[in-house]
Amino acid sequence: MTVAEWLDLATAVLILLGALLSLSAGIGLLRFPDMIARLHAQSKPQAAGLMFILIGLALQQTNWQVVLFIFPVLLFQFLTTPAAGIVLARGGYRSKHYENVPLFVDDLESEVARAQRAEDAAARRERLLPAEPVAEDSDLDPKAPNPLSL
Repeated sequence: MTVAEWLDLATAVLILLGALLSLSAGIGLLRFPDMIARLHAQSKPQAAGLMFILIGLALQQTNWQVVLFIFPVLLFQFLTTPAAGIVLARGGYRSKHYENVPLFVDDLESEVARAQRAEDAAARRERLLPAEPVAEDSDLDPKAPNPLSL
């Protein structure tokens, strides 16, 4: 076998492996029973699947500019996937979508309680402060200059 055939074989294997990992991530999102298990399907196989697909594509490219373009895509994927997982986890925690999962250590309990107290205090302040009067159309002088006009 020539080098080109070996590269074709490696590319086919990497793209197939990446596609299978991405498929398993999608199936996991649909089939896993709770939010915490779905977070793993959302992040790990999806990011690894994209990595294998991009490496397979990079093997087929003879132009270094294309390979250098693929690297930031992979980098940003690995940087944003954990952030998206954290946002989804906190949203699920605050909306109580983890109820059927035993949490042995609840690190967010005090932080969520503090945020809830701050939201409640802001709501109380809004109820206590009188609303600012809204100018009626009859209160406006039609001959006054418009401050928004140039």
